Amino acid sequence: MEYQYYEFLALDRPLEKSEIAALRAVSSRADITSTRFSNVYNFGNLKDSPAKLMEKYFDAHVYVANWGTRTLMLRLPRGSVDEKMLAQCVVSDCFKFWTTKSHLLLQWERSTEEPDDEWTEGEGWMARLTPLREELERGDYRALYLGWLTGVQWSFPGDLVDDDLSDDEDMAYEMSGGVKPDDIEPPLPVGLGSLTAAQKALVEFLDLSPDLVAAAATASVDATSPRDTSKEMAKWVAQVAADDARKYLLLILQGEARQAEQLLRRAYTETQRASSSLGKAADNRRSVAEIRQLIGKARVERRAREAKRKQKELEKKRQERERYLTTLAQDVEKQWKQVGKLAEQQIASTYDRARDLLVDLSDAATLTNTRTDFMQRFRQFQTVHGRRSALKQRLEKAKLLG
Repeated sequence: MEYQYYEFLALDRPLEKSEIAALRAVSSRADITSTRFSNVYNFGNLKDSPAKLMEKYFDAHVYVANWGTRTLMLRLPRGSVDEKMLAQCVVSDCFKFWTTKSHLLLQWERSTEEPDDEWTEGEGWMARLTPLREELERGDYRALYLGWLTGVQWSFPGDLVDDDLSDDEDMAYEMSGGVKPDDIEPPLPVGLGSLTAAQKALVEFLDLSPDLVAAAATASVDATSPRDTSKEMAKWVAQVAADDARKYLLLILQGEARQAEQLLRRAYTETQRASSSLGKAADNRRSVAEIRQLIGKARVERRAREAKRKQKELEKKRQERERYLTTLAQDVEKQWKQVGKLAEQQIASTYDRARDLLVDLSDAATLTNTRTDFMQRFRQFQTVHGRRSALKQRLEKAKLLG
């Protein structure tokens, strides 16, 4: 069955009644409020272009289809994001932007030719992704870089990110309008190795390889750089020109405090980026081929972390199991009486509980070196309940009979 999910959100201002009426003409079945438009299509399509609806009414849009396409659009006030920086991140069919007289619109897209085996419905994505808008307004450009990185991933065979890079022939592959192996990355943002919750959601939404993200992040300066201290900020503020300071104050008085903050943060970030470690990281940009050659190492490190985490979880479960069995062994008389009562009820569910408790008693006996006592009690249990075929089958599968 076809599935298309459309959701739009108005963040900066609520929709007027006339605008809601106009949207109702676009869809008679959509859920429309003063801040939200959403609908699911199992046949047919939205009657208007999502891009046009974004230009006219909304600040955020999420689209999810069960054949693999996912789209995120964000609308911001014109000038809130550096358009020169944006231009360096554009990749055909993956990340793009355009402008109107008053707004800047960004679009991230994940599109495949094959349907998702286990596709995810659209509900929930909007809440996870909309914080990206505020992050961009604060001068955090990691989401833009991730858009470009999506183009890197989809410019090469889809299975390349799962297999080790082996030869130059693989590196020479490119999709139409995609990136080339010798293309240079955009300015590398700070903190790519420690993404925010919204940026992690974007990685998931775009189906970005975590190994590719980790490979790209190897040269990114830590987001918790000591340069971002109150002392460093105070030092920068002391150097702000008087004309610039008056401009920021005027914006605040005019009720544009948000724009003043955006301009201040951008100016501060650009100064920090141009300085020492941040500037060197931004200037020493890598080619696509160089980034992809780091994927193998990133994959090995990820698998090692996963194995270590799994081993730690198994050890925790083992210790919890031992504590439980030790406690059980301290009152075996009570537990054997409970097993007998369960077996006497002759119900499938109580047979299951009796089997489970017998398994636990067996393991507790092994742990506490009391196997002889367990076997003696178990033989007595079989003498009383051994003819119950349903229970016997359960004990055989649990390998308690032998």
